[in-house]
Amino acid sequence: MRQLLLLTIALAGCSADRVTATGPEKVPALVGHAVSSVSGARPQTTIVEVNATFTNDFDCPFPLEQTVSGAFKDMLFFDVNGNPVKEILTAQFQGSLTVTWTNLVTGATLTSHEAAPLMVQYNPDGSFASLQNVGLLFHVSTPGGGTVLLDVGRVVVRRGQGMVFEAGPHQELTGDTGAFCAALI
Repeated sequence: MRQLLLLTIALAGCSADRVTATGPEKVPALVGHAVSSVSGARPQTTIVEVNATFTNDFDCPFPLEQTVSGAFKDMLFFDVNGNPVKEILTAQFQGSLTVTWTNLVTGATLTSHEAAPLMVQYNPDGSFASLQNVGLLFHVSTPGGGTVLLDVGRVVVRRGQGMVFEAGPHQELTGDTGAFCAALI
């Protein structure tokens, strides 16, 4: 769950109307503000440019420089009382949202394109309730080596409960990163 949560929280934390993150370690709690279709107003949509680099010291036995770059669409919704209800972040907007891992010692680099939308639900008081990713989070392959990291399917995380649902192969989530790390040596 390490990379999935770091990436999705980093994406949600990069919204233009919130504190901009330079990496997952600087991301505040998920909070959104928008207008609901229930009240007759259109959802507020923001295109968010992302260019975040941080040290990934959890996927391999050696540190990686990880960069997330591109843009995503952030749609924010409120109920009729102005309370946040949900937020949908769409990764494949205006081109790919790209994730790149680099071993700074060897220079080896792997890349994946994020395609999974992130859906955040809020409690009636506006606090974070849950998030889910559905679809392709990572697909990393090497020429002649095939897939070395695959995270695809559905993951649901609830406040106070952690991950409550997982479907599909999630190699990064389960720590099955041996082939991925070997490709970066």
